[in-house]
Amino acid sequence: MLQVRMPKAKAVECRDVAMPVVGDNDVLIKMKRLGICGSDIQVYHGLHKYMTFPVVQGHEGSGVVSEVGCNVTSVVAGDKVTIQPQVFCGECQPCKTGNENVCQNLSVYGIHIDGMAQEYLCMPESVVVKLPENMNYDTGAFVEPVAVAAGTLRRCGNVNNLNVVVMGAGAIGNLVAQMVQVNGGNCLLTDINEQRLKTAQECGIEKIQNTTECLLVDVIKDYFGKEGADIIIDCAGTPFTFNAAVVSARPASRIVIVANFKQVVTLEVPLIQRQAIDIIGVMMYVRKDYMQAVELLSAGKIKIDKLISTRFPVANFADAYHYIDSCPQNVMKVLIDFD
Repeated sequence: MLQVRMPKAKAVECRDVAMPVVGDNDVLIKMKRLGICGSDIQVYHGLHKYMTFPVVQGHEGSGVVSEVGCNVTSVVAGDKVTIQPQVFCGECQPCKTGNENVCQNLSVYGIHIDGMAQEYLCMPESVVVKLPENMNYDTGAFVEPVAVAAGTLRRCGNVNNLNVVVMGAGAIGNLVAQMVQVNGGNCLLTDINEQRLKTAQECGIEKIQNTTECLLVDVIKDYFGKEGADIIIDCAGTPFTFNAAVVSARPASRIVIVANFKQVVTLEVPLIQRQAIDIIGVMMYVRKDYMQAVELLSAGKIKIDKLISTRFPVANFADAYHYIDSCPQNVMKVLIDFD
C-alpha cells in the first residue's frame, strides 16, 4: 500500500509498505481525505518543537471502514469514520480528572507517532469515531479542526450574549468565530488579510474588521463601546497580536490562547495582574468536543466549503506543500484525496 513519509524537513517520499495486520480490537480504515494543518506545515519546515523525523503525517482525516477485529462493536465494514488522533495514558492526574488532552504522556498521530498519510490505516477502536451517513468525506476531515474550536469554547465558558473578539481569520480562527456565533456570542473577527475576511463573510461570520491601519483597542471600542470585550481569543499567534490583546483587554476579562506560537512572548505581567485578566490556554480537545464537532457539522451549523482552498491527490503530496509555501497568506485548508 502507499504511504507518504517525511524523512526530514522539506522532504516527502511516497513508498510502498506492507498492509497493516488487524488485531482483535482494531479497525482497518481505507483513507479518503486528509487535511493539512498549520502544525503539519511547521513539521514540514522542521519548526515543530515536539516531534522528530522521520514521521508519517496526518491527524485530520476521514475514511471508510474496510475490516474490523473480532472484538470491535462500534463500527462495521462500510461505515464512514474519522479518527480522534490522541493517545493518552489514562493514569496521570490530568487523565484521571477528565483532562486527557493534556495527558503527561500524550502522543498525537501524525506528530509524535505515524499518522494518516497512508492508503490504509489500522487504528484501535477507541480512537475511531463513526460519522453520520449524511456527512461526506470532505466534511469528515474537518471534524478535528472543528473539535479544536469546540474545545476553545469549552475553555471560554458560556459565551451567550458576551462580546467576543477572535484575532486571526485563518482556518482555526474562522471556525472558532463560527462556534462563538453558534453558542450565542456577539463575535468580532479581526485580521490584516482581506481575502481571509472575505472568506469569513462567506461562512456567515457577521462582524469582521481589517486591523491593518487601526489599533485593536480602538476597534473594540468602536464595536462594543464602553462594555469592551468580555473575551479576546488569539488565533493569530504572534507577539504583536498577544500584546495587543493584553493592552486591549477590559478589566476582569479573559484572554484565550489557541494559536500555536512559534516565538517567545514577553508579557506585561503588572498590567495583567492589575486588570485581573484571566489568561486561558487551549490544547486540542477531549472526546465530548469531538462528538460536538460531528453533531454541528452534520447539522450544517458550521460551514466548511469555503475553507477548502484546493486539493491534491495523495501521490502529489509534496506539491501541496509547494502550493502552501507559494501563497501562505491566502491558503485556508488544503485537502489530500485518496480516491
